[in-house]
Amino acid sequence: MELRPRGRANRQLPNSREARGQEQPAHQTALAHSACGMALRKGGLALVLLLFGVALGPYGSLEGAEPGTLANAEGPQCPASCTCSRNYEDELHVFCSTRNLTRLPDGIPEGTRALWLDGNNISSIPPAAFRNLSGLDFLNLQGNLLGSLEPQALLGLQNLYHLHLEQNQLRSLVAGSLAHTPGLASLSLSSNLLGRLEESIFRGLSHLWILNLSWNSLVVLPDTVFQGLDNLRELVLAGNKLAYLQPALFCGLSELRELDLSRNLLRSVKANVFVQLPRLQKLYLDRNLITAVASGSFLGMKALRWLDLSHNRMTSLLEDTFPGLLGLRVLRLAHNTITSLRPYTFKDLHFLEELQLGHNRIRQLVEKTFEGLGQLEVLKLNDNQIHEIKVGAFLGLSNVAVMNLSGNCLQSLPEQVFQGLGKLHSLHLEGSCLGHIRLYTFAGLSGLRRLFLKDNSISSIEEQSLGGLPELLELDLTSNQLTHLPHRLFQGLGQLEYLLLAHNQLSALSSDILGPLQQVFWLDLSHNRLEVLAEGLFSPLGKLRYLNLRNNSLQTFVPPLANLERLWLKGNPWDCHCPLKALWDFVLQRPSIVPRFVQAVCEGDDCQPVYTYNNITCTSPASVSGLDLRDISEAHFVHC
Repeated sequence: MELRPRGRANRQLPNSREARGQEQPAHQTALAHSACGMALRKGGLALVLLLFGVALGPYGSLEGAEPGTLANAEGPQCPASCTCSRNYEDELHVFCSTRNLTRLPDGIPEGTRALWLDGNNISSIPPAAFRNLSGLDFLNLQGNLLGSLEPQALLGLQNLYHLHLEQNQLRSLVAGSLAHTPGLASLSLSSNLLGRLEESIFRGLSHLWILNLSWNSLVVLPDTVFQGLDNLRELVLAGNKLAYLQPALFCGLSELRELDLSRNLLRSVKANVFVQLPRLQKLYLDRNLITAVASGSFLGMKALRWLDLSHNRMTSLLEDTFPGLLGLRVLRLAHNTITSLRPYTFKDLHFLEELQLGHNRIRQLVEKTFEGLGQLEVLKLNDNQIHEIKVGAFLGLSNVAVMNLSGNCLQSLPEQVFQGLGKLHSLHLEGSCLGHIRLYTFAGLSGLRRLFLKDNSISSIEEQSLGGLPELLELDLTSNQLTHLPHRLFQGLGQLEYLLLAHNQLSALSSDILGPLQQVFWLDLSHNRLEVLAEGLFSPLGKLRYLNLRNNSLQTFVPPLANLERLWLKGNPWDCHCPLKALWDFVLQRPSIVPRFVQAVCEGDDCQPVYTYNNITCTSPASVSGLDLRDISEAHFVHC
């Protein structure tokens, strides 16, 4: 039977580390809330505390919690500066958050189960201050001014399960400070000023599941500081100043599932440090100063699923860097200085699903580089210095779905280089110095759905070089140097929905080049040199909804299909003689399709909506030059 912390609430183990605040100090991203209780940290082994039947709000800490919909309390009088409520299990919760308190309030009812004192100015806790609160389950002292903790301060809290002391000014903890809380399941000391830990500080906390020591100033840890924490599942040491890990440090943590050592000063990974953690599933070593990983450092760690070594200073990987990691699913090596990848480096990672190698200095991919990665689904090699990819480099990657090669300088791709990648659905080649697309460059990619070729120098694409991509949905050729498109370029692309050809040098399109694209609903031809559009060019595009013709050299234009929803026409030298009357009728009858102001296409999570003019400015005849087509009177076209 699996051992779980004592207490009435059912504890669970959800997944992911994103809400832990690894990108900034924990005082900005402390403890997440959820409607079913308090997720102490949204980590791989975070402990869901089902203590409350209320939603505590979206703020990423436990500060300022209010009782929400809890029923009014009955019984003992509530302290004057606090709010008291009972939950649906008739448990008393006392809320004294952000009340500018400088000391503990008097008269806290003896039956209190949860006490919130966060966000105040309490600088000390007198000895035995909680002696009458033997039933207290949850104590939040986060965000106060505590500089120390008296040895008897927590006397009487033998049933306390959850203690929050983060965001205080604790510089040290004397031995015995936690001796009166033997039932603790979670303890957070993050974002303090701890420079050292007493060897016996955690002795007696055998029920502890989560220990958070992140964002302190710890330089070295005593060999036996974690001794006796037999049930610890999650240990967070991120954001300290640890430069060395002694082999005995994690002895006895046989139940540990997640270990976070990110953002420290570690310079290497030594052998025999982690091998005593047989159940470890997630290991975070990112954002250190690691230059080397010793052979066999992870030997025997069969339970490890996630290994993050990104943002370090590693220059190479040995063939025996990752042996024994038979269960690894995610390996992150981005933002290092790796210059090359040897064949068979990843040969033992048979179940790896994600491999991130972006932002390194890799120059070449040789044959069998990724041998053994038959289950890999995501491969990121973006922003390296890759100038050559040998045929056979991707051999064996039969399950890869997403491949990112953008930000390199490939110049050209050998034919058949992607052969065997039948399950690849997204291929990123943006900004890769490509100048020419050969006939069989994309051979073998029968399942490809998205092909990104933006920001290259492509000046020519061979006829039917895209013909083997029957499932393609999106083709992005934006910002290249195309002056013409082969007559049969789009043959076989009957499923294509997005075609982006903006910022090229196209001056003309053959009348039937778009014929195969009957499913296209977004077509961007803006920022080219188009002077004339062949009659019937858009006729096959029965599902076209968005058409962008901005910034070309068009003088006249007959609106396409009636199903159009948005048409961009700004930046053309329109000749407002009789041939443009059809467009005049169209824009007046359907102003929502060609509005004067349109929202610019917004990319990225942080972009803000921007509106731009969609003018149709006449350059001739002289009588209407400078006017918008919409503002010309009907009399101007009376003789047409």
